[in-house]
Amino acid sequence: MNNSSIRTRLILLMLAATVIPIVISMIVTYFYTTRSVGTKLIQENANLIYQGKTNVQAYMDTLNRNSLSLYNDPAILLMLRRNVQDYTNEAQTYTLLQNMTHSVDGIYQIYLYMAKTRRSTLLIGDIPKRGYDTDNFSEPYTTGNPSSVVEPTHMSSIYGLGQSPPYYDPRPVITLHRAIYNVPTTEWLGTLSIDIKLEAIQDIADQLFNKQHERLYLLDQSGMVVYSGDGSLIGKPLSDAWTGPVLESKETRGQLEMNKSVYLYEKMDTPYMKWTLVKEIPHSYLYEGARSLTQINIIIAAVSLLLVIAATLFVTIRITAPIKKLIGTINQIQAGNLTARVDGEGQDELGILVRRFRTMMETINNLILREYRLNIANKTNQLKALQAQINPHFMNNALQSIGTLALQHNVPRIYSLINSLAKMMRYSMNTNQEAVPLSMEIGHVKAYLELQTERFEGKFRTDFELDEAALGIEVPKMIIQPLVENYFKHGFDPKLGPGHLTIRARLEPGDGTGTGDVPLKPGGEPGPNGAGAESGPAAAARRNAPKSRPDEDSAEADTPPDSGGTSASPVLFVEVEDNGRGIPEDKLTELQAGLAVMREETGMDEGGGIGIGNVRTRLRLYFDPQASLTLDNTDPHGVRITMRIPLGEDTTT
Repeated sequence: MNNSSIRTRLILLMLAATVIPIVISMIVTYFYTTRSVGTKLIQENANLIYQGKTNVQAYMDTLNRNSLSLYNDPAILLMLRRNVQDYTNEAQTYTLLQNMTHSVDGIYQIYLYMAKTRRSTLLIGDIPKRGYDTDNFSEPYTTGNPSSVVEPTHMSSIYGLGQSPPYYDPRPVITLHRAIYNVPTTEWLGTLSIDIKLEAIQDIADQLFNKQHERLYLLDQSGMVVYSGDGSLIGKPLSDAWTGPVLESKETRGQLEMNKSVYLYEKMDTPYMKWTLVKEIPHSYLYEGARSLTQINIIIAAVSLLLVIAATLFVTIRITAPIKKLIGTINQIQAGNLTARVDGEGQDELGILVRRFRTMMETINNLILREYRLNIANKTNQLKALQAQINPHFMNNALQSIGTLALQHNVPRIYSLINSLAKMMRYSMNTNQEAVPLSMEIGHVKAYLELQTERFEGKFRTDFELDEAALGIEVPKMIIQPLVENYFKHGFDPKLGPGHLTIRARLEPGDGTGTGDVPLKPGGEPGPNGAGAESGPAAAARRNAPKSRPDEDSAEADTPPDSGGTSASPVLFVEVEDNGRGIPEDKLTELQAGLAVMREETGMDEGGGIGIGNVRTRLRLYFDPQASLTLDNTDPHGVRITMRIPLGEDTTT
């Protein structure tokens, strides 16, 4: 496949125009779906965990309130306060414990210890087991506790009442221990311990998670596992990386992302229980729906791409087939068969192209008949152009001859004037140099001024204030002389007294207002830092043309704006100041506005002369667009013309 053919490019373009949007759409859809689905699932699971916490806490609150029912039985309280033993006490104790066992689901056994009589009663189901002259088995969990406390999951026991009966079935239980006091005093009367089956918590917890993909943990404040979907962890401390941040969090609910999983937690903070319910959801399971949706999108996209590719090939072949046929005809014409038939009568753009090509070939065949006449005319024009180049050289040689004759007749002043005129002609005739050092341009100006001094018989004087460092900088030829000539054309007035013309050139450090670009040396030669490769003003114009158009500039366009750059390259200032008539304010404003609309293509003023407009145009072509030319009146009268040219670091030739 030819990569440069229209067919190939059209296929690639159409594929890119369809494949790229589809791929981007898939990527955006995946991330958006993943985010939205993940957020939604996290919110749903957070609500589920909150509901689970509410159920567990409600169950434990019911159990805690049930343990307070003994305070509502005066007979039991009297029995706890007295050190009396009889058979009626045992019957009352049995009845109380049996009622408490059946009041809440999930109770496995209840243990009551009476401190006055040192008697213990354990009710397993509905079967009692008693102990006499015993110690408080639940003392570690009740001593110093003003209210109830929950013991994490552990294996059940018979609370030190001898050997276990044959019907006893040890199992994991959670125990609520309550110290019994002789209210309103703090006298301790005994202990009540209620063992609840772990299944009571499990029935609630199993509704909160998917055992195949998720994990659920119920932890106490020390990190001990009260319940977990993994039975091997129950009753053991958990030391995973997420445990500390979750347990230490001050928030009652929240979420944590760690180890490619999301951890949702709810805290139960009661006087008797500080538990935390945690649900672990792996990212792989959380975003499973998004991945499935993405796979469906990929399948749909693949089918769409196949259809797009087929449609692309069909359309491109239909479009490019007439073009290829036209190319074959063009090859025949190129081989010399100018009468080759150009077929194609379609009504679309390609049909129009074929018909226009056929008409063009007919026109070419007619124009060929006049080709020899045009060749003869071109040869004649070339001879005339060569002849026109001879005349300036003849004039220069004639001036040299006249100057020599003046010396032979002992008239050195005439020789000096002719020599100055010859220098000016040689300077302007040298077309090989478009740019010269400033010192050479100043020499040309001095030759011109010598002729003007003779013309006006010394009625003006000229001062040169030149910075030695500036004399080596290259500038466009004939950039200063038109400004000096402008003084004699418009400003010189002997009535105002002796004329005074001052020409200054100086280098100043950059003020950081430039764009930072290194300007090209005039003529398109590489600048101080090697920029630029083309030569001549046309190349410079091509480089600068996109930046501005002369018909769009304002009067202030020649003054470099404060662009906020940081370049510190030196700046060349060239001033031509006179004490002539000056310019009226209205005329000065008009001239400044006129600088913005002068024809940059030719460098000509609107009046047809070569002057300020030419200088301004060449400044913008040769140098950075920041280069400027300004006109100002001086006090008491006169005109100052200033050229400002930003330069690179290496500014000398």
